[in-house]
Amino acid sequence: MRILVVDDEAPIMALCLKILGRLGHEVEGVTRGEEALSKLASGPVDLLVVDYKMPGINGFEVVRRARGIHPNLKVVLITGHGTREVMGEALDGGINGILVKPFTPDELASTISAAVE
Repeated sequence: MRILVVDDEAPIMALCLKILGRLGHEVEGVTRGEEALSKLASGPVDLLVVDYKMPGINGFEVVRRARGIHPNLKVVLITGHGTREVMGEALDGGINGILVKPFTPDELASTISAAVE
């Protein structure tokens, strides 16, 4: 599976790339939403793992624009802001899975599996 990870925090990015790569996925990471949209415009991915709060455009805006490019794109949202408002917006936006920081490698793996099933 091709996965694009979008997160501006180096430790989170490194964890995601390492774990998802070990699970056999083809994984690429970028640190900004604008970069993610450029990658998505150049070719499809099976899953987008995107942070909610980043410099520039936020995760929900990335998802909205990404789905304009790839309507059936599966998405997992990463957030350190597990508020009711964020969770509600994620559910309303058709997000397939949510990871609340900090998360474990097992939580990452199980959320990814559930999101693509």
